[in-house]
Amino acid sequence: MANDFDGTVGQDSPVPPPHAPVPEPLPPGSGPLPPTPQPLNYPAPTVLPHTDDSRRENPPSWGEITPASPKPPVSPVEPRSEPVEPRSGGTDFAAVEQEPGTIATWPALTPETEKRYPVSARTGEPRRPRILLVAIIACWLSVACTVVAFGAWWWQAVHIPTFTSSARLLTWTHPDPVSALAIVMVILVGLIGLLMVAAAGTVAYNAWAGKRWIRVGALVCVAVTGLSFLLTWWFSSAMIPLAIGAALLWLPPVNRFFTAMDDLQTVPAVQVPTAGILYGPQTLIGHR
Repeated sequence: MANDFDGTVGQDSPVPPPHAPVPEPLPPGSGPLPPTPQPLNYPAPTVLPHTDDSRRENPPSWGEITPASPKPPVSPVEPRSEPVEPRSGGTDFAAVEQEPGTIATWPALTPETEKRYPVSARTGEPRRPRILLVAIIACWLSVACTVVAFGAWWWQAVHIPTFTSSARLLTWTHPDPVSALAIVMVILVGLIGLLMVAAAGTVAYNAWAGKRWIRVGALVCVAVTGLSFLLTWWFSSAMIPLAIGAALLWLPPVNRFFTAMDDLQTVPAVQVPTAGILYGPQTLIGHR
């Protein structure tokens, strides 16, 4: 269908209204005046009782700091010359007499085991007596003597002229330096030295750990180091500090330490119930 609109408006068609004219701008200074602002009525400020009138009348300028009024000096509290003792009972804080301005305090409590043995605040274990520390140092001194003796023997054994005289065991057997017997003897000397080091180290470690059986074990270790007589006097010198350490483990302070460690390491036995045990299907809650 062709478009028959020819651009004319019919009689029945509405006529669009003409555009409204644009008002011209008014010259400056003409037109209605803006409303006059009215003053705001704020309530009068309330002066607090503690307000400083001098600072309110003469406020400080910017960047100026006004020093505050000095405070009255505080008199130091003199410590008491005598400790405060409770009147009765030993633990009644309300019964402790104290001077005004002082605080009654109790001395620091020393942690102890159930058998009144002091406990180290750093490790939580019973304190090790000094005699025990001396015994442990003696055991490690025995280890050092064995190591030095083994080094001296090895230096003599690597040289053919002094091989047979480096140890009593080699002197008695007198093996050929390049024979199988010489290899066996050298291995045997090394095993004896290793056994001596292990014996002294075992005593030192278990004494530090608080094992009571190490007192008897130390005597056995001293007997083991008696094998050093098969070697040289340098090896035999390791017996002296080890024997001293073994003897110190039998003193009363060390015995009390071992007892405290036994109490600490003892695990209470588990009580297994033998009565009141129900077997089979049980009734539900509410007997349903």
